[in-house]
Amino acid sequence: MVDIAIEVTDRKGRISQLAGTEGLTLMDALKSQGLPVAATCGGAKSCATCHVYIGEGSPPLDLPDEDEVDLLSESDHYREGVSRLSCQIVLVPTLGGLHVELAPQD
Repeated sequence: MVDIAIEVTDRKGRISQLAGTEGLTLMDALKSQGLPVAATCGGAKSCATCHVYIGEGSPPLDLPDEDEVDLLSESDHYREGVSRLSCQIVLVPTLGGLHVELAPQD
């Protein structure tokens, strides 16, 4: 398995580097590093408590599906084009160098 380099900005503006394991979700990588991601639904795409913003300069991601966009767009913190559910991003080697910011909690 390959470790994927990820840069994370938390809700206080602190930047940290972490290595996520290939095949896991970004949500799992964030939680395993003790970052404050509630992930209340456990990755079932039903709560948006793992909401992140994808940073400029990140490698391209697959587009979110309609259900993910619908759920995120209900948030007061939704940002079109950069809001994603971290539970829906599976870490693969091409995502090395990913930059994410934890979205505020609703």
